[in-house]
Amino acid sequence: MKCKIADLTVEIPTSGGLASRTWEYLTHNETAVDFEISEDNYRSLCWPNLSEEDMIYMESGFSFYGNLLRFNGLMLHSSAVALDGKGYLFSGPCGMGKSTHTRLWQSVFGDEAKVFNDDKPALRRLDGKWFAYGTPWCGKDHININMKVPLAGICFLKQSDENKIRRLTPQEATPLVISQTMRKFKQVEYLNLMLSHVDKLVREIPIFELENRPEPEAAILSHETMLKAAIEAGL
Repeated sequence: MKCKIADLTVEIPTSGGLASRTWEYLTHNETAVDFEISEDNYRSLCWPNLSEEDMIYMESGFSFYGNLLRFNGLMLHSSAVALDGKGYLFSGPCGMGKSTHTRLWQSVFGDEAKVFNDDKPALRRLDGKWFAYGTPWCGKDHININMKVPLAGICFLKQSDENKIRRLTPQEATPLVISQTMRKFKQVEYLNLMLSHVDKLVREIPIFELENRPEPEAAILSHETMLKAAIEAGL
């Protein structure tokens, strides 16, 4: 099954529900395959408590991420929303309200706000600019759109009794980004690539921390702040 994901041509096996997850990404172009996800590399013994389908979902995602590193990319555990031609990612540990916050963007900004991945969007740096992509690895609710948008900002969420936002320094942002990458790589080659990509990301993309309540005012605050920073950065 040949798919076009994050501007890469990928051969993906059809087993374990991947056929239904990837139908929107199928391509019939004669483009050469950039890499292949092989079932032979799945580590089924690492997931003794998962169903076969869930194991395949996890392992195929890990394989995609590992290969993505070789193409100036990485994946970030986040909910991604596009508005007015720009992509914004909301990240943080499970339970911080990532999906809730992007749904608030939809309620405030209407149909113009599109959640294009609700779990594991791909990021790539192409010609000195960062782009965010929808991917088939999108969580239990299968929320994703096969689209590409310039990345305008990343925001790490914290629950609070008030809404306030501050921009993080690269030094503050680095451990947060690393903590929410999809996989912790042990191979030196992959680890070095991931760290190199993260270093560029935190220096070139505005990154914020948003303490918030789950209310529309928080969505308005995050949008206004991140948009202003993106414009100032020429993104």
